[in-house]
Amino acid sequence: MTDHASAADLLLRRLSDRRPGTGDRGPATTDWNEVVDIAADAGLAPLLFRRLKQSGARAWVPADGWRRLRKAYLESAGEGMRLHRELGPVLQSLRSSGIRVIALKGAYLAEAVYGDVALRPMHDVDLLVPTAELPGAAAVLRGMSRVHEPTEDTESHNPMHLPPFAIGDLSVELHWTIVYPTGPVVVDATGLWDRARPANVAGVEVLSLCPEDLLLNQCLHLCYHHGCIGLRYLCDIAETVQRFSGDTDWAQVAHRAEEWGATRYVGLALHLAARMLDAEVPDDALERLVPGGLDPEVLEVARKTVLAGIPYDKWLSPAFLGLRGHAPLTQKVKRLWKRVFLSREAMASEYPASRNSRHLYGYHARRLWFVIRKWGPALGMMPGHKWEQNLSGSTLLADWLRSGKP
Repeated sequence: MTDHASAADLLLRRLSDRRPGTGDRGPATTDWNEVVDIAADAGLAPLLFRRLKQSGARAWVPADGWRRLRKAYLESAGEGMRLHRELGPVLQSLRSSGIRVIALKGAYLAEAVYGDVALRPMHDVDLLVPTAELPGAAAVLRGMSRVHEPTEDTESHNPMHLPPFAIGDLSVELHWTIVYPTGPVVVDATGLWDRARPANVAGVEVLSLCPEDLLLNQCLHLCYHHGCIGLRYLCDIAETVQRFSGDTDWAQVAHRAEEWGATRYVGLALHLAARMLDAEVPDDALERLVPGGLDPEVLEVARKTVLAGIPYDKWLSPAFLGLRGHAPLTQKVKRLWKRVFLSREAMASEYPASRNSRHLYGYHARRLWFVIRKWGPALGMMPGHKWEQNLSGSTLLADWLRSGKP
């Protein structure tokens, strides 16, 4: 086992262990600083900090690694509280206008599931509103937004939500559905609203998805929309399973996944959560979603994809294959350049705080580092990188998800 694999395995054990006094050092060869690095890259340093304090494993962490984790937690706590203070007036304005809102993803999970805004950082806010109320909701947010002049590109960039509204440091997206309107997965939006429950987010009464729909949405987010990318999203699933352990109708989870045509995506996500983070998913629910069990090879490819941080569909995308092709290096660099130096409007979607910043180059530098880390292997910048091994398994994973066969 490589040092990186050992560090990743130890991170998973620590993230899944909520019991006091159960911390362990892990293999003697494990580099705890690499564990911290992996957690930081995945946006999980605050959660790792909390888990280590709970389990008593803090003693095994080097002082500099512990300082990094504590700093990440405190910074995330400050940022989370600030963003939720800004979110409160947004939700209140929509509520005062008689617009129904279901808070999605981080805006809801931070308080209701994690119980601490520091543990679930969010970079944007996703709100679901009924289609009929979408114009009114957009008008409310437009009145609060500093800048919102959608271009032709941004108006058509996503068939699930309007272009983001920049309100303070928040980037707020208004959704009318949780899945793409075309594709193998079809969700009855009316049912989501019929089953929605009251919730309190940022001190304002809103709605949330019921536990079954919440779990299904997160499974689709991980394996359908994001190609199995993101240990952060897998943690969301595991934490939701834990939070609603006594309030989840697993028969309905499986039944609704079948109705939506999403059994493969949901089954894979729940298998991953159970295997990697010890989520207590009932065996009968897993069996109904994936009769006969999950192919171990498919599960292992998906596991590596989650940890690698590049979704299977990105490995197969024309952009990636173009970077891996036999074109001259100068041409590949030019393609990479276009993915780094985006327009100001596109950069504002990625980094809302950059919209009115006079120092846009600083955000371009951040994006350059992000792109190099994500796409560097394709250009041969990082030969032998661990992501290279994922390419061969990506076709297997994509075919299994899309085939629908047992």
